[in-house]
Amino acid sequence: MDSIYLEYKSKKGDIVTYGSMIENKQSIIEKGQIKSNITKIQFVMSQETTDVDSSGISTVDVTIKSGVVISGEQSVPLPNTGQKITMKMKKNGEIIYTSVPVDFSQPSFPEGAKKKKDIWTSISKINIKGKSEPLELNYRYILWDISKYKGMDSAEIKVSCPETSSEIQEGVNQKISATGSTLFDYVRGRLIKSEVETNTTVEVPQNDLVVKTRVSVKLELIKN
Repeated sequence: MDSIYLEYKSKKGDIVTYGSMIENKQSIIEKGQIKSNITKIQFVMSQETTDVDSSGISTVDVTIKSGVVISGEQSVPLPNTGQKITMKMKKNGEIIYTSVPVDFSQPSFPEGAKKKKDIWTSISKINIKGKSEPLELNYRYILWDISKYKGMDSAEIKVSCPETSSEIQEGVNQKISATGSTLFDYVRGRLIKSEVETNTTVEVPQNDLVVKTRVSVKLELIKN
């Protein structure tokens, strides 16, 4: 296949289930002393399409079915198990409404047919406490390959965000970068798998303090 369209094709009544792992590794370096900790969140969530209007906008209920939070040797149930979030999403993946406020915007797919090695860019906005304007991150995407994955027609998309620096408050500097990949079933129009790692460094020179955070987010379709 020479070219494909990247768009969601949800139908009313569709239910898909994903498994996810979020790993947060943080290192605090203060006056030469290092403290590190790792927290993992594992959960299963379902996405049910409850409506699709004439323009292709889908209403989707996302429910956390089960989950645990792991810190060191301790494991506790995820506190928001059973919570339902309602979203409205365009066919290109742009989320235009959520019943629960979120601090970021999700990059969307480009319009038109795409072929292998096509490149596009998208801006993701992150709200930062104490700043009136959100931080804009420029993501770069490459349609790396078109193949099969577990019997599904898969578009492999590589994603990267070059290091972006900003002063989040006076005397506090932040750097953010990200890399990852996505597998998308372009025939049935649904996400198969996603892995993204985001690295953040916050520096407070006057306090001789550096906080480094690496967040790895993995998501994979487990039932459709």
